[in-house]
Amino acid sequence: MTQASADIASEGFTIALKALERIRGLGAVPDPPTFEVWFTYFKGHNRDLNRELDAIAPDSLSPARVQAIHHRHFATSRHLEQFLTVGQALGSETRKVKTVIEVASGSAADYGISLQSAAQMLGDSIPAMSFSELVGSLVRSTSAVQQTNALLQVQLKQSEEQFRLLQENMETLRIESMTDPLTRLANRKYFDFSLMQSVAKADDHDSAAPLSLAMVDIDHFKRFNDLYGHTTGDDVLRLVAVTLKNNVRTSDLVARYGGDEFAVLLPSARLEDAMAIGDQIRRAIAERPLLRRTTKESLGHVTLSIGVAMRAPGESAELLVERADRHLYEAKANGRNCLVGQPVEGA
Repeated sequence: MTQASADIASEGFTIALKALERIRGLGAVPDPPTFEVWFTYFKGHNRDLNRELDAIAPDSLSPARVQAIHHRHFATSRHLEQFLTVGQALGSETRKVKTVIEVASGSAADYGISLQSAAQMLGDSIPAMSFSELVGSLVRSTSAVQQTNALLQVQLKQSEEQFRLLQENMETLRIESMTDPLTRLANRKYFDFSLMQSVAKADDHDSAAPLSLAMVDIDHFKRFNDLYGHTTGDDVLRLVAVTLKNNVRTSDLVARYGGDEFAVLLPSARLEDAMAIGDQIRRAIAERPLLRRTTKESLGHVTLSIGVAMRAPGESAELLVERADRHLYEAKANGRNCLVGQPVEGA
């Protein structure tokens, strides 16, 4: 590994250590948001963040204030993609540091073995003690280098472990930030982000690939909650969530849109394909008997109303959601437990 490669590999690790040192200096806990603020600060690519932090006296940087700064600079859609990938970036830096450790350790070991062999050959073949003493001195120097390297390796491995734990915390936070805690589906925030990304990708690449959306609502869910209680209502939401996940493609995104409404983003699906998937979901729910979990009492069946729309060329994410939602209300008006979808002109 060249010196330039080693420098590049260690850059992120060095920044991470600076961030951790600053956090400790402030007497704060290196939780993921706090670490992200200071990692970005020392990275130096967010000038607004740096200006705000530089303008605040260190004794005024309370944990709550740092959390507020994190929210301002990282909770917007503009920074969400960076937030979602910071865990992977930290993991990449960890692997680079590990590679540096392994290469450095291996190089030192090989160097010591080579010099020891040379000392033995020179000592055996050349009677002049000066040469043997010289090589012996080099071997002793190599041994000292190996001991120093071993100590450095231990220290770096400790730092690597700390870095790995931090990455795991970031990954946990990343997953929690985009997951609905009850259903374990994608949450509304992540759905909005994914939909915007899908629309932007299609527009940027002038893609002819279709994009469809299904809006799904549980029929008479409020009445069901009133009759059987919120605990059973939560079980129904989980049941619908699992059924949605089991009846879509791996490329589709299922999200809890809000309350008892769900959204299914269907990339590369034309209207007829999205309609078929939607109807498969509707039938799977309608045909499944519902039992109270505690008593196994039959509670009848749950049904769904579904509205489907395929994105028209140049259509915004907001208008696509609006059309799918409008079809959802048409399905409810048609008696529920049905699906409505129709293309727009030019789609």
